[in-house]
Amino acid sequence: MRLGGFGRIADYDNIRQAGFDYAELDVPEIEALTENEFRIFCDKVHEIGFPVLTGARALPVAKPWFFTDSFNALEYKAYLEHACHRAKLLGMDRIIIGNGKARLLIDETSIKKENRFIDFMRMFAEIAGNYDVEVILEPLGPMYSNYINSLPEAVRIIREVGVPNLFTMADLRHLVWAKEPLTDIVSYSDYIHHIHMDYPISYPARPFPNANDDFDYTEFLDVLKESGYQGTLTIEADIPEDWKRAYRDTAAILHAFL
Repeated sequence: MRLGGFGRIADYDNIRQAGFDYAELDVPEIEALTENEFRIFCDKVHEIGFPVLTGARALPVAKPWFFTDSFNALEYKAYLEHACHRAKLLGMDRIIIGNGKARLLIDETSIKKENRFIDFMRMFAEIAGNYDVEVILEPLGPMYSNYINSLPEAVRIIREVGVPNLFTMADLRHLVWAKEPLTDIVSYSDYIHHIHMDYPISYPARPFPNANDDFDYTEFLDVLKESGYQGTLTIEADIPEDWKRAYRDTAAILHAFL
């Protein structure tokens, strides 16, 4: 398993120096760089050899969109082309779409418009596929969204979209807040291509996991082992004051996988 650290571009060096295997960075921030800024950062990544394997927050949308009258799938087509092209150049092989606020169901009739989300995901995945990039649909707990809260719900959408590079992921925080059985990781292991982890029971703070905190990570680690998962696992937590200590605390929990 490869262990990643989450942050902004400014955190890239700290993530690398802390001991992580890769960085997970913000896609809208990367997409918004000027050509010169992106070239400098891309060259740095390749020269250093510390990869940016995953991209978080696919869309720069922080308010309801998919189920509103303002929705227009083509509004972000050029953005997605640009973001996926940069992902390919950077060496990023998967982009996560969480964007819980963007996909909020507005009222009880919103679900009747679900086809627009499915069509958008198909467009996104097809664009990403042209650059050999996977799209990862993230289930979010009910504190973060009211649509696609569990692995079964994400898998249903994946099957509806029917594009081979669309997968889902398991995030310990969202599994806990949705009260979803952790064994769903085993049940849907064929669809899971990424993992997020943090100390899951605080809100809104997202500390790094620590063996001395008051959450027992045993069941989560056991189901990961049972599922046979060997891919990427990012600690998606708040930016720590001490990156090296945060890495050591996490590695102490995950030592059997590293």
